Amino acid sequence: MLRPLITATAAVVLLAGCSGGDDKASDPTAGDGGQSASSPATPEVPSFDPPKAFSPVAAIAEPQVPGDNDYTIRAGIVGQTSLYAGANGITGVNVTGAHSWQVLSKEDTTTTTSGSSSPMAVQLDGKEVIGVVYVERVQGSGTQKARGQVLFQWIDPTEGKVITSIPVDLTPLLGPDNGGKDIVSEAYDAATGQIAVAVSAGSAENAKKAGTFTVFADPKAKKSTVTPFFAVAGLLDGKMAGAVGDGQEGATDLTIATADATTGKVTKKTPVKANYLRPAGFGARRAYLSGSVYVPAPPGKLDGYYSSSVYSVDVATGAFTTLTSTLKDNMNSVSYECRGDQKNSVVCSGSRQLESVEIIGFDDSTGKKVWGYTNDSASRVVPNVTTVFHGVVYAQAEKDAVLMDAATGQDIASPTPTPGDGGTPSGTPSESTPTESSSSSDNIGGFGDTTLLYGEPKSPSMVSTYGSVYLLEPGDKAPMSTETVLVVQKAIG
Repeated sequence: MLRPLITATAAVVLLAGCSGGDDKASDPTAGDGGQSASSPATPEVPSFDPPKAFSPVAAIAEPQVPGDNDYTIRAGIVGQTSLYAGANGITGVNVTGAHSWQVLSKEDTTTTTSGSSSPMAVQLDGKEVIGVVYVERVQGSGTQKARGQVLFQWIDPTEGKVITSIPVDLTPLLGPDNGGKDIVSEAYDAATGQIAVAVSAGSAENAKKAGTFTVFADPKAKKSTVTPFFAVAGLLDGKMAGAVGDGQEGATDLTIATADATTGKVTKKTPVKANYLRPAGFGARRAYLSGSVYVPAPPGKLDGYYSSSVYSVDVATGAFTTLTSTLKDNMNSVSYECRGDQKNSVVCSGSRQLESVEIIGFDDSTGKKVWGYTNDSASRVVPNVTTVFHGVVYAQAEKDAVLMDAATGQDIASPTPTPGDGGTPSGTPSESTPTESSSSSDNIGGFGDTTLLYGEPKSPSMVSTYGSVYLLEPGDKAPMSTETVLVVQKAIG
């Protein structure tokens, strides 16, 4: 059986609180370093690679903000900085609470944001930075017409300063006063900091001009390209792999393709038999796509069935392997989401009608399956995978947060916390028993307080060597205006 991921219960009381700011500086009282002169030095944070146990240090009540909801809000962590991201921007708080900052998605109220990416951990000049992307509409002024744009930002995780920003004007592709809508897939090359996102057309007119199109940006070269009718699934050193004909219902042949990201030109196309084909995720070397085809009933039979597959594409060459699921259903196909561990493993989880039904582990160097099982297994539960990091799968199995080996699929036992690491061996935050200062009504939902924790611990949505984060539905103790609760955890083992 899957083993629960132990999360300690004790609250850690910290001094600094999370505060807002503009799109450059963090704390209004801070100097160029993003920290006030009177603030103490950032406490040392232990690092584990990969972490297998966490202790909650904050459960922050995030307020309702126009333009953000459950579909746009994401939690993340890059290095020691926990992140709360949405259409309005991104907020960062050090896992010790010593630094906080905010970077907005737009410079003024005349710009509106229709889509945003997840926070991405990438490298720039050898340093880890945050990558984030927004789909926007910039209102016209004077003689200038309104336009659509895709804005890329690379942000210093410690100080919250924008290192590089690249706005990509969509007017040459879609015409003036026209733009895309949502980000439907995203990919990045962690080593170079390059990012590509696929954007939905947003209107029937745009669909005829460009379909689902991909926008690429390179922070070093400060260049960008747009590739129409192409949905990116993976990116590596200026090359992309993805799908042409993404989401075209009724088609019998859809296409796996590669493109030169630096020019925006498609370089190779290979049709596959599928009624549906879409990007599923990426590893360090390969892109993964999810597809399905309806197989008609043979003579003498009444019902056909859906056959679902995962396509693993070498980004550099366009060569791919196909893994067809053993699961067959005459009513529904299986849709896959794939996550790379930033090393050599990729884990794909398949769902059908919102139920997790299959999990598959791939060797990213070959694109071949090395382990996996379905919900027909007599001895194992198919968990809901939430993230994969440096050889470990973090997943939710019913009420338990669990760990698995990304290379083998075997369960991993979480180490038991010891006195002095900030926690107890309990895997349940239960009703949370904060210290006297952390339960103060002045600090409820602030950094250093865990009063808003309840129920069983959840599997993290993003992990770094220093900690993890996840989002929690507001409970009875949360303020009325709370949209969600950001749970920040430090790594303890």
